[in-house]
Amino acid sequence: MRSGSYQILQVGCGRDHVLALLSSGKMMAWGGIGSGRIADSSAEICTSPSTLNSPIEINAGQKLKSVSAGFGINLGLTETNKVVSWGNSSIGIGGNNQSVAISEPELLANLPDAIAIASGEHNFAIVDIQGRIYTWGMNVDGVLGRHTSQLNAPPDIIHDLPPIKSIFMSQGSVFALSKESDMYAWGGNSAGQLGLGHLDTQLEPMRINTSMKPIVLAAGATHILALLPDGEVYAWGSNNKGQLGTKAVNYSPAPLKINLPEKIIDIAAGLHFSLALSKSGKLYAWGWNGFGQLGLGDSVDRSRPTRVKNLEAVQSISAGHTYAVAVTSKNLWGWGNNSSGQIGSASSKIDHPNSFLSIA
Repeated sequence: MRSGSYQILQVGCGRDHVLALLSSGKMMAWGGIGSGRIADSSAEICTSPSTLNSPIEINAGQKLKSVSAGFGINLGLTETNKVVSWGNSSIGIGGNNQSVAISEPELLANLPDAIAIASGEHNFAIVDIQGRIYTWGMNVDGVLGRHTSQLNAPPDIIHDLPPIKSIFMSQGSVFALSKESDMYAWGGNSAGQLGLGHLDTQLEPMRINTSMKPIVLAAGATHILALLPDGEVYAWGSNNKGQLGTKAVNYSPAPLKINLPEKIIDIAAGLHFSLALSKSGKLYAWGWNGFGQLGLGDSVDRSRPTRVKNLEAVQSISAGHTYAVAVTSKNLWGWGNNSSGQIGSASSKIDHPNSFLSIA
């Protein structure tokens, strides 16, 4: 796939679809359900592989400055801090239990202006301009962080939190960074992924008791990565596939330092795998590799960070459910599971970085 000269500002990876936000404010999408490619009222999405892996332009109506790709439903944040949503959901969204199929972003009028957005499996969150968190969607395991009798609840505020600056969602857990960079967590905790020192479900936000002050978090299905200002990376939660970067434990409810060879500037987490981008532009991967999503040329799991070869000068990284994407100055690269065309190739699985979109 090729396009004219443009700059990619952000890549959002959903379960099996990808969003690319361009410097022009345009947005491209490709892959499975959630990409915005709706065939007709009787079909959720076109099924031709040649169609799936070809980007389509999503008409946002307003210029977007950030996107969050979920498991079928996406959120976008406009330049004027309005929240928009589009995609596909058979169970409804935010108090509406009717099936949703929206091909272009629509304003979520019942939300305040926001500074951050996050999409989970069937739940969503924003941080408003005052630093307050609003959540909505399915409230399994207390993932909404507030008491509600509705299983599929409309947006509402979480009380008793300090001002928040960013928020991160996994399949069933939520993590927030305060303006002081303290970590708060709630939701499912079966593998200790909340970092609270136990395995109990947490129905309301709880501060993670640590002196760490991360600048960014990355949430896999049941494990978390935290990037510190000095370039070090810590991880906790499930380690069933080596995603914590060690063989020493099956899981850890407390942060473990990951042994990386150089300073890290960005992190990403997929279903049971982890990625780290170094200051020098090198990419390291570890954890589950069943679809080749580590980009190492095989399907063998790794319990230690391993450098992804033949990929230099990487600028940003993103991880989907079972695939990964990297942006360089001239190309967009993808590898892993391609069953829905999310990494733009005719092959269903690619175990090494594959350049599939020219961006310069």
